[in-house]
This record gives sequence, structure tokens and C-alpha cells, in this order.
Amino acid sequence: MAVFTFRLQTLLDQKFEIEAKARAAVAEQQQFVQEQESLLLEAAGHEKRIERSISRTTDELLLAAETISGADVQRKNDYLAALRQDLKAAHDQTLIQQFAVQEAQMNLNKAQAYALECFREAEKLNRYRAKLEKRFLVMAAKKQELEQDELGTTMYLSRRAIE
Repeated sequence: MAVFTFRLQTLLDQKFEIEAKARAAVAEQQQFVQEQESLLLEAAGHEKRIERSISRTTDELLLAAETISGADVQRKNDYLAALRQDLKAAHDQTLIQQFAVQEAQMNLNKAQAYALECFREAEKLNRYRAKLEKRFLVMAAKKQELEQDELGTTMYLSRRAIE
């Protein structure tokens, strides 16, 4: 019996390889998104800590039970100004990190779409291969049936001729 050979097998193998690389890229992008989200959480936490420090320092300044000298008030005000600058910088860093997370998420979505497209192309070519193989096997079975039928007819006629 003849063996089925798919003429586009090399292309199918390439499609499967591209699909595997696309899936690996998706996994890499997912890891990158997780890292960026982790950095965002750290930046937001840093911002919250600075806000708490500002609140605590303001409360200490306003609710001090003992009298505070003018130099201490000035020092605390300078400290609060520095904390506010730190807060602004931390807020800017948080915004930058949010944009980085959004960009990483967009890249992940693109990678997922590409992986899905690669999967569909490979699946389509694989279904075409299966369809051709099925057709080939049906044709081979019919050919074998015809050969068996011819052999049976020849044997019948040769036996009849001998009698």
C-alpha cells in the first residue's frame, strides 16, 4: 500500500515552529507585565509611605504639647517641603510606571493576537493535511478493492477456462 506524503509538510512544520515561538513570546510578555505591575505596586507603596510621613509630621507640628522654638518650626517646615517634593517625584514615578504597565499590557495583547493567528494558520494547514490524507486513504482503499476484484475475476475466468 502506498504511503501518504504531504507536499506542504515543510510549511506545516514551519507554521508549528512559528506558533511555538509565538506562545513563548506570550509567556515572556506575561512575565514582563507581572514585573511591571510589581514595580507599580512598589511605587504606589512608596508614595503612600511618603503621604503618611507628611501627615504624621504635620500632626506633630500642629499638635505638639510643648512649645516649639522658631528654629524647630522652620526645620519641620523645610522637612515638610522636602517631603512634598519627594511625594511629587514619587507620584510622577507612579504615573510613569502606570504607563509602562499599560504599554506592557498592549504588547501582551499584540503577542496574544499574533499567537492566536499563528495557531489558526497552523490548524488550518493541519486540517487540510488531514483532509488530503483521508482522501488519499479512501482512494487507496478503492484502488485495492478494484485490484482484488480484478484478481478475483481473473481467477474465476482462469478456473472456468480449465474446466
